[in-house]
Amino acid sequence: MLTRKAHKIDKENSISELFPLKIGNHEQWIYIRGEDRSKPVLLMIHGGPGAAQIGFIRRFQKKFEKHFVVVNWDQRGAGLSYNKSIPPETMTIDRFVDDTIELTKYLRKQFKQEKIYLIGHSWGTIIGLLAVYKEPSLYYRYFGVAQLIDYIAGEQLSYQYVLEKAKQANNQKAIKKLIKIGMPPWNDLKKDKVHQKYVEVFRGGMSYEGNLINKILKELLIGVEYTLMDMVNHIKGQFFSLNMLQDEMKTVNLNNVIHEVKIPIYFCMGKYDLTIPYEPTQAFFKNVSASEKHWIWFEHSAHSPMFEEKEKFLTLLLKETKKDR
Repeated sequence: MLTRKAHKIDKENSISELFPLKIGNHEQWIYIRGEDRSKPVLLMIHGGPGAAQIGFIRRFQKKFEKHFVVVNWDQRGAGLSYNKSIPPETMTIDRFVDDTIELTKYLRKQFKQEKIYLIGHSWGTIIGLLAVYKEPSLYYRYFGVAQLIDYIAGEQLSYQYVLEKAKQANNQKAIKKLIKIGMPPWNDLKKDKVHQKYVEVFRGGMSYEGNLINKILKELLIGVEYTLMDMVNHIKGQFFSLNMLQDEMKTVNLNNVIHEVKIPIYFCMGKYDLTIPYEPTQAFFKNVSASEKHWIWFEHSAHSPMFEEKEKFLTLLLKETKKDR
């Protein structure tokens, strides 16, 4: 694998393009795929920070490409959009929100569509919800997958739940290590890593079945979108993004910012998610005003319902987006 490339779609009116785009004065990579370029545009805002998707996403979204033009974007500092020259002062939540809006405007113009659909996942739900709050006229609907609202409250609940599960399982090693790192917030990524390890052990992480990470790694290795050096940069980008954004993330509490959203919103929550416990999100959902608001439980998912229960997630998208045609 010597050069990165877009995997071809063999359909008459299809689109499959992988290219850099200047967004917020920084070159960032986007991957646009769909079997019919006239279909509605769906912009995916990946998690993390730094958990870029372009290198593995193609096989996961194949059925989505039949009905939408699906846009994946390696955010500044992540994946293909990582490089050493990124000014640290541009790694802010406000800048990511503005990047999202700028990319949205590009897509609307490029595909001659009045509005597009936005999906955020995990960290991406902070950016996504703030973007639709700031510029609602650009979007038809917003889907927040593992919607994050109050970072510290969620992290503390997560820690309590994981420690409780360790005690229930009488996992003395987990109990000892979790007690040692103590209740968040943490100022050391190593402590966060310990916590995340046991989130996965107790099946509340990336997937309830526990095999999603291996599937992602496999796709990264066999795909054509990333070169070997891109995979190295993917890892570097994750560390860079986490380091740059961890302090600001601890201040995130969207209860203090958003009280009304002027478009329909959908919170898609995994029943077994220990990474982002549902309680702070549910409290926000009950209080926020929106033109429509929907809470959808994914009964067989942890942190990644759109990957774990793809059919259910696609059915939801198809049902709700038809309302706009």
